[in-house]
Amino acid sequence: KSGGKTMTGHEGHLGIQSTGNETDSNSAMKMELPGTAQVAFQSALAPYLKMKDAFVASDAQKVSTFSKETLEILKSISDSDLGKMEQAHISKIKKMLKSITESDDIEKQRPHFVVLNQNFVPIVKTIKGLNPKVYVQKCPMANNNRGAFWISEDIEISNPYYGEQMMTCGSTIDSIQ
Repeated sequence: KSGGKTMTGHEGHLGIQSTGNETDSNSAMKMELPGTAQVAFQSALAPYLKMKDAFVASDAQKVSTFSKETLEILKSISDSDLGKMEQAHISKIKKMLKSITESDDIEKQRPHFVVLNQNFVPIVKTIKGLNPKVYVQKCPMANNNRGAFWISEDIEISNPYYGEQMMTCGSTIDSIQ
């Protein structure tokens, strides 16, 4: 395989067009996290990735379990060390993780996962020396055809928003290391 965008056959649905600049809006708002918050997010990445995999498997119970694990790690972040934008993102992340944890219905958990990732992805992009390397992926059809992001440690697409229905719908749009 050499270069070029991987085509999934889902790119043209309902007039959605990829500009290739989907994550550029995040770079206009530069966030900075103190070292303690970066460490917490690095630690939270492991249960987050397990939660994402549970979404792929449509296992609401495991989604809830890993959401709770992720939330417990992120509760250690003190708002006093953060700027207003960082506080807003982290507050929304915690709220969405709590909502996911409290639900046992995968179809109710998925919309919270959309909002979680709208806040989680920009934060993870600020972490320096991220290990392991992760990928930002996007399904153009999720979120009522507005598109939705997630983080994966695999470059291959396993869509957490549709599970078995459309396992490979989406594309890798960025990598973070």
